[in-house]
Amino acid sequence: MAESRGNSSLASKGPLPPDGGPNLHEFKYPDASIEWIKRLDGEDREGSEAIVYRVKIASQDYALKVFKFSNPKSHAFYWGTRLQNELPMKKAIFYTDPFYAECRAYGRIGDGRVDRHSKSPRVRQQTAVECYGYLLLSARDERWLIEQGHDLKADLDREVREALEGDTRVRAIVKHLDESPGSLHAGNIGRAWKSVSILNNSLKIYNMDIKADNFIGFRLVDFGSSWTEPHEILRYLDKVSKDIAKDKRGRHTQNFNDMIEEEEINTRLRVVPTSRYQLRSRGKAQWAGRELPKRRTRTIRRLD
Repeated sequence: MAESRGNSSLASKGPLPPDGGPNLHEFKYPDASIEWIKRLDGEDREGSEAIVYRVKIASQDYALKVFKFSNPKSHAFYWGTRLQNELPMKKAIFYTDPFYAECRAYGRIGDGRVDRHSKSPRVRQQTAVECYGYLLLSARDERWLIEQGHDLKADLDREVREALEGDTRVRAIVKHLDESPGSLHAGNIGRAWKSVSILNNSLKIYNMDIKADNFIGFRLVDFGSSWTEPHEILRYLDKVSKDIAKDKRGRHTQNFNDMIEEEEINTRLRVVPTSRYQLRSRGKAQWAGRELPKRRTRTIRRLD
């Protein structure tokens, strides 16, 4: 169903988030009509942070990820710590809302380096599904989504609306549409680990949600739970608990190993654990008390 976007009641916001850190540009066709074709993610994910549709914009098919609004008061590292006393709601949204998490991550990936003004070589490896920018949806598009049963503003209370200065247009990110998306398997799991390592160690994008559903082939597609430096929560953790901050920055190792086990991927690849990973073991290892096998598993070291 094609929906004319019409004239937006509010001007473009420019790159988002507007806090001076990594940010994402607006999609090149901000006023083009959107033809909503079909939903790509399962209806069982209705409670997640976003929904994904196949759409047609300016005669081109895309994957459009439409985000729900998030309240910082639902984020444990905000309401559960003194950070809420240091970070006003207006700024906290930029570090706790999944839409802005993706904007920050894709902005950094587009820059190809932590300091966009640096003369150091850019990271050019394709570590993530390509992103073409963000869109602010029209009231007509929002009404169509509501008719489909999507409640995108359930967490918008008076305080959050005031922090957003009344601009509650629905946010979306435009991504490449893979006609035949591949899954993780033994043949590409090593490349997937390399993608995660580059994002984590070279670009300082810490993806907190490493799981098979968030990959298309060996590339990550979901950054709604990522923390991209500089990040206010990490700044706060560095000040109050360097151990927790280190754990957050290195969590990808455990999460990746867990994913291999959960998906039962037949591979000898095992990510080198950090001391934090060992401390966070979920129980006694199966091999504890026995002689380790002489044939060693393949090891890929973390990139610095």
